[in-house]
Amino acid sequence: MTFSRIKLTGERVCFICIGLVIGYYFSQREFVKSPSSNNDVSPIQSRTVTIQEKLKQAATNDVTPSRSRNDINADSSKTRINSANGESPKQDEFKKTGGVEKNVEVEKAVRKKTVDLYPYRMYNPFAMEWVNVVDELEWIHRNSYNEDKMVYKIPFDLGSGDLRLTSVNETRVVVQNAKNNIRKGTYICASIETIDENGRKRNRGGDFFTAGMTNVGLGKSTAGRVVDHGNGTYHVYFYAAWSGEATIDIALTFTREAITYIKDIMKRKEEVLGFAANYSDGKNTEETRCSLINEGVWTNRCEYINPNSLGKTVLGCKKLDRFRCDQITNIWAGVEGLNRAAIDEVRKVKFLFEGKYSTVKLKGTPIKLNIMDARVSPPQLPMCGPDLPIPLSDGYWENNTTFVPLVCQSKQWKPEEIDKCLADTEILGVGDSTLGPLAYEFIKSPEMWKKNFHFMTPRIAGPKVPIMETVFESDMINNITKAQCQSKTPIVLLNFCFHYALWSTRGYVERLVRVKLAVERLFQRCPNSKVLLKLAHARDNLYKAQNVHSNNWIFYDMNRIQRRIFGGTGVLFLDPWDLTNSAFQENTIHMGPTVRRQESFLALSYLCPEMAMVQ
Repeated sequence: MTFSRIKLTGERVCFICIGLVIGYYFSQREFVKSPSSNNDVSPIQSRTVTIQEKLKQAATNDVTPSRSRNDINADSSKTRINSANGESPKQDEFKKTGGVEKNVEVEKAVRKKTVDLYPYRMYNPFAMEWVNVVDELEWIHRNSYNEDKMVYKIPFDLGSGDLRLTSVNETRVVVQNAKNNIRKGTYICASIETIDENGRKRNRGGDFFTAGMTNVGLGKSTAGRVVDHGNGTYHVYFYAAWSGEATIDIALTFTREAITYIKDIMKRKEEVLGFAANYSDGKNTEETRCSLINEGVWTNRCEYINPNSLGKTVLGCKKLDRFRCDQITNIWAGVEGLNRAAIDEVRKVKFLFEGKYSTVKLKGTPIKLNIMDARVSPPQLPMCGPDLPIPLSDGYWENNTTFVPLVCQSKQWKPEEIDKCLADTEILGVGDSTLGPLAYEFIKSPEMWKKNFHFMTPRIAGPKVPIMETVFESDMINNITKAQCQSKTPIVLLNFCFHYALWSTRGYVERLVRVKLAVERLFQRCPNSKVLLKLAHARDNLYKAQNVHSNNWIFYDMNRIQRRIFGGTGVLFLDPWDLTNSAFQENTIHMGPTVRRQESFLALSYLCPEMAMVQ
């Protein structure tokens, strides 16, 4: 039938019009019907879900809930950020306007993940790093309570000048609490407004600050939690754990520009980190250069591949004419080579890492306060376990020897309690020299420690490593059999910190993802097993090269990556960052016995939470 054959009479046109109206009415009823009548969500409803969820998220601290093996309540991962009632100024404003009514069906739709704003990920997720930029900008919008909402009558504001790096001398720090009404057991909030060297307000976040509050005479201290609003303003929160004097110090550790260079240039390069390798045929020995390669192409290399543990990352060594690839004997890298690589990498932007922009106290600090005494009820802390929310304060030093965690219920352990906790367990681990002492605390036999604890490879400094004796994390975990689990409870100790500083981000992430998959398989065949992941702590940087290749922003970012990859699997996170930052000793890569002892007590509280619960 063709259109030319249709002859429309007036009666036929009338019936057609009536039919179209009726059809349109019922089609629209199906399109916009209530979600309660159908589990599917229409395109209009999907957009509504998204908008309402964003408004609801504006009333939280933007902490994504995750579900662990123990089925922890997702609502417990919501964190508040205010000195008085746990809410930021943006959130206060949100509460005054009444917020958004709770919609059960919307929540169900979101939990079922019926809304996907990036459906292309189903087909090709490669090179979609911009998704993180979108998430960041939307987070800034939700949390920037003083956002400019001018109506522009001309296309641009006019001006001229220079936008420079954040200045520690121009930046303003103000304590938000009334200084004559700060009480023990509350939170103290300090605001930072960043200003550049020209006196111009910075309109972007990303600067990395370190903050602490101490009373040296009483031996008390705590670290500050920094909240970056993304628009040049920051809030820093301190838990007032004692009464009496308190001194607040805040330092600019790295500028946004230095961090941008590290993450976008240095951490994306391949083969920055070089290793030396020896080859031998029994009579002759020769040395060559190796590197870790995750992206790119190469020629004439000996390739050492372990997809199970390293993903696509290949240890590639320049091939020697007189030796076969299987004649490699050992591999190593010295600190001197690491220093040279770091200096070469930042030669053109070395000003970013100069003293006036790196770990310098802000003008106006230290700030002296007096905390009034008050009766404080014990905090209601959850039992130690996986996927706990990050609180405004991880805890405080009660005195020079005792750290009081505020993350979960912990205690100071007695020797007989430690023996009971670790009875009928088998401790295994792979990590560096900062994890070794913790493993040694739990494995009393030197012979068993040598058998069950393996140093990560390839690593920086230390002795030459026989390459064919390497034990990777994934391989060690895969070798734990079901029969072993039935006789003893496996406890796996891991860390991925200081020797990975100059790994490319892609290579680092792939190694961790392979370990995550091995951990998930372990939990399936051995549900009674436990995996404890020790995160990085801030360390000292004694010279410029070290401040490039081993700076604390890199380790802070590693902690974020580890939490993202292993979150929701049931892994236990031992986070010593604030514990170490607030300790009464200089931050070093190897902290003293007091700090190590408190770390081990917190670790035991995660491994045996029922024994650490407050009675």
